Amino acid sequence: MADLIFRHLVLVCVMCWPAVVHSTEYINQKAPVSAADIESPIEISFKEEDERDERRLLSGLGDRLSDLAPFWSDSDLRYALRAFSFDRRDSSEAKARAQTVGGRLEYESGWWRNLRLKAGWYGSWQIDTKKDGGDTGLLAPGQEDIQVWGEANLQYRFDSTPLKDSRVTLYRQSLSLPFINQNDIRMLPVTHQGIVLTREGEPSLDYVIGHLTKVKNFDSEEFVHMSRAAGASGTDKGVTLVGMRPFKSDTLTFGAINLVGWDTFNTAFAEATYHKAFDRGLDLRLSGQVTDQRSVGDELVGDFDTRHAALQTAFGWRGMVLKLAGSVTDDEAAIRRPWGGSPSYLYLSRLDFDRAGEKAVLFGISYNPEQFSSLGLSGFIDIAHGVDARDPLTGAQLPDQTEYDLTIDFKPPRGVLKGFWLRLRGVWLDIDGDNNTPRDYRVILNYEIPLL
Repeated sequence: MADLIFRHLVLVCVMCWPAVVHSTEYINQKAPVSAADIESPIEISFKEEDERDERRLLSGLGDRLSDLAPFWSDSDLRYALRAFSFDRRDSSEAKARAQTVGGRLEYESGWWRNLRLKAGWYGSWQIDTKKDGGDTGLLAPGQEDIQVWGEANLQYRFDSTPLKDSRVTLYRQSLSLPFINQNDIRMLPVTHQGIVLTREGEPSLDYVIGHLTKVKNFDSEEFVHMSRAAGASGTDKGVTLVGMRPFKSDTLTFGAINLVGWDTFNTAFAEATYHKAFDRGLDLRLSGQVTDQRSVGDELVGDFDTRHAALQTAFGWRGMVLKLAGSVTDDEAAIRRPWGGSPSYLYLSRLDFDRAGEKAVLFGISYNPEQFSSLGLSGFIDIAHGVDARDPLTGAQLPDQTEYDLTIDFKPPRGVLKGFWLRLRGVWLDIDGDNNTPRDYRVILNYEIPLL
């Protein structure tokens, strides 16, 4: 009983503390103000780190550290709190429900001789769960609490050519790459273990090179080998990655990445975007992406060869953004993503729309005008429909499916509630042949408390 009371008190504290939030979705993170505000998977991959919040709860301690070496005086300590209410009803019998609270306690040192330390303790604790229901992803399978060192790494930055402005990170870390990313759609993000060299935010060439050995999913506290997460139980193979964005400008961006899952499968991804601004607040954004995925080596997860292509057009005008997208997947196999979220434009809250042979379209609209932004209100709707999917083994046709997503955000931009983010989300599915209407209701609350 005392433990339950403590968790409810923590939840109340979360709901009453103003701070800065983290996004809760990969790719589709917020209602854009314009078409230019939409972030693509390649742009997210090479995005510079956000500036640190200057507010500090323990400002007195920070002042005392200011006279020490930069390793200590530039230290950053923060608690990213999250509360999540999840209610899924696929039928009158199939239900999953949980309310949780937790988040991440993160520490990052300043630089000392080009070295820096970072660590993050992750936790998700249940407040209330449906004991006889299915898993929600907020907790470990069986609705068990999660506690784990999600991040623990050493970074080294290069000051001289040819690796000037590059940084190498060793051991447990967060990544934001196509197919290997945080996929932060529940309580805790996905993190990976390995060594990665990156350069980001440069006008000419950004790149990423690395090798990953293990991954921790968002509903687990265990790091498992990459090949085992892909379905090859009892194996210990990793993934080698090489990617680059050779250039970027105000109008055009292009990038590509290749992921070699040793003895499992190889994934190649490329994307190009074009942006054009017109008079009177009107702008246009065109994007295209291609994924090639095929088994390699000993083919520990099966022999397959497939592709996925998608196009997206977005029009922005005075805070309203209309989005149209379409995709097609090869009929030999579905796209696999065991190490993070999919970069597809049609990757929504529940469905991926990349089954074998599937053709899909999406319509989205977001509303974030100045008069709403001043109140902290915004929202968006996404509707996607997929047809012609088939079972790659038998050739049998799979049901057509439609997903409807409604999201409303409240993020006051100023005052005592600046940084408060309340997200309300409803998800409804329409699947041919299913007399039920599967649906999710989600309430997500995030805070980041800068301690030091």
